[in-house]
Amino acid sequence: MPHNMTVAEYLEAAIRVSGKTQREIAIATGYTKPNVISMMKTGQTKVPIEKIPALAAATGVEVAPFLRLALQEYMPETWKVISANIDDFKVSA
Repeated sequence: MPHNMTVAEYLEAAIRVSGKTQREIAIATGYTKPNVISMMKTGQTKVPIEKIPALAAATGVEVAPFLRLALQEYMPETWKVISANIDDFKVSA
């Protein structure tokens, strides 16, 4: 998917490509009503960071690019700190 998308656009594209309904995505991510997915994909509400792994799994996209995009858009200063220090998070074997 293009890198210049907003989180809402990314989610909308992921849902479209997945071929699943919003109801299926909602259920797979622990929501009882699909309208919350509609609100996320239109940008009316932010995609909760903690739901990104489940949304990625439900739509068949990779977690890392989705998470990166959300952090860059929602928490740009936090993302700068994380990305500048990401190598420190790697665990040595």
